[in-house]
Formats: sequence, structure tokens, C-alpha cells
Amino acid sequence: MKIAWASSAFAAAFARGECTQLEWLDACARSALCDGVAFDRAHFPRSDADYLAQIKKATVDLRVTPLATLDDGFFLASRSEKEESLRIALTVGAPLLVARAPGLAACTYPELAAALGEATGLAKAANITIALRNAPDTHASSDADCKRLAKEADSAWLRFAPEPLRLDAGSSLATLVGKSVALVHDIGDDASKARALVEREAKGYHGYVVLDERRGTCGLGEIDSVTASSVFRAR
Repeated sequence: MKIAWASSAFAAAFARGECTQLEWLDACARSALCDGVAFDRAHFPRSDADYLAQIKKATVDLRVTPLATLDDGFFLASRSEKEESLRIALTVGAPLLVARAPGLAACTYPELAAALGEATGLAKAANITIALRNAPDTHASSDADCKRLAKEADSAWLRFAPEPLRLDAGSSLATLVGKSVALVHDIGDDASKARALVEREAKGYHGYVVLDERRGTCGLGEIDSVTASSVFRAR
């Protein structure tokens, strides 16, 4: 499997001004154990065409793959905000937009179903695949929830980016793997338990694992040490 770092794991460093997006990219690229990157939309200081072109060119020069952009507010955003998020992904060369389903209190299921229809239509027009990420207490907390939303959307532009250890008890990763375009792992969770689950239920998966950290407290100096010890690296 291949490793991509999510910039959301470094949210605190960005907030304190300890690194810029370009410095984070450079740190990822200097690690021989980092294959790709996932850009949190919150970490784009600008979204004009010139800046996004600079980011895309940097990924080429640094030889790091732009895997995805992350936008957890995507599904309930306005149409114009959805279009903007997809434009950012397209311009920096990321084929995926990873988004969590809204929390249960954030919207009703019919409201989410309507939002899914709009989101997948816009994603198709932009040629960017939406990767649904599960999380507790959301409309995608279990494998059944994820499959229900995929059935509701009825679109090839909605796929899964499961975080195996955060699926509800009784869920089966195996039922999601066929339509999974990335896996997500929080480095604060039990890595060997995650690896065992993936080996048992996602045999044959050779795609990316996105490394994240819910608290966002990673430092740039940790990129090498964490990826070097990651149980998701090919052995």
C-alpha cells in the first residue's frame, strides 16, 4: 500500500503559523516513505488560479502525488461552495474529494439525500470523485449507512474512503472495499489492530492509506518517524 499524509494532521502547526502549505508539501516530499498528499481545504491560504497552479507545479517538481482534497463541510455547503471545492481539487490535480457525512443533528436524512444528488451531479461535471469518509454519530457511522447513502446517490461519482477503526461495532470493512478508493488511518489509533483488520477484510487492496490525526497536533518532524513505523507500508 501507498502512504499519503493529510494536512489536517498538522492543523495546529498551520494555525500557529509554524508552516505554510508549501513548506508542508516540501516536508512530505523529502520523506522517502511518503507517496502522496491530501490537502485540507482549510489550509489553502488562497484559491485563485495562480496560487493553485503554483501548488500543482510544486507537486510535480517535488515528485509527490496530489491524491485528494479534504472538505468535511462539503455535503451541506451551498452549490457555489461545492463548485469551488471541486474546482480546487481539479486545479491542483487531485482526483478525489474526501468528505465526511454530516452529523446526525446537522440535517435530516431527506435533506442529506437532496444534498447528495446535487453533490454527485457537480462531481460528475468536474470529473472529481467524492470519497465518503465514515465517522461516529454521523449519517455514515456504519457500513450499512455508507451503502445506503451510495444507493441513495446512485452515482459512480460517490465512492468510499473508510476509516476502518471508526466504523460502528458490527460493521464489515469487507462490504465497502469494492467501492473504496482510499483508506484512512488516524495515527493515534492502534495501528496493528488496523493492519490486522485490513489484512482480514480488505485483501488485495493496494491503494493509498491516508494518514490523519484527529487532534491535528502532528509536527513536520514526525513525517519520517511515523511513516517509517507505519504498519501499512509494504513489507
